[in-house]
Amino acid sequence: MSQNLLKRIELGVHYLLTMIILLYIAVEIIELIYQFGSALIVSNADSTRLLITKEQTAQVLPVFFNILIALGLIHTFSIYVKEQTIKVQGILLIALISMCRKIFILDIGHADGISNMGIAAIIIALALGYYLVKRPEINQEK
Repeated sequence: MSQNLLKRIELGVHYLLTMIILLYIAVEIIELIYQFGSALIVSNADSTRLLITKEQTAQVLPVFFNILIALGLIHTFSIYVKEQTIKVQGILLIALISMCRKIFILDIGHADGISNMGIAAIIIALALGYYLVKRPEINQEK
């Protein structure tokens, strides 16, 4: 196969995946609006919070993070197609956002200690990796 054909196939896959992720984002935005709207409409007299209970917040925030993760994937994939390089910093940032989402949906009280320690280790490793990748940029700015 020629390089030109491979580039065209790669570009076609990029457009297809981008369209699928954009459709996913549209569905998630509709879900976010629904979840948030229903949380505002349904009042909970037992709650000490004014508008949205903690349980409702736990339903809304993961959807928000799903949208951020999908946008990050589109951005990272677009950079790969344009520059033919993978930006490790972007991948690490998406992974950190994913772990934040995991923390929001995780019921820490009912999770076992090993799972909590594993999540903590992953977050520390990702944050350290992000710092190490970002460090040369920080030193150049000084």
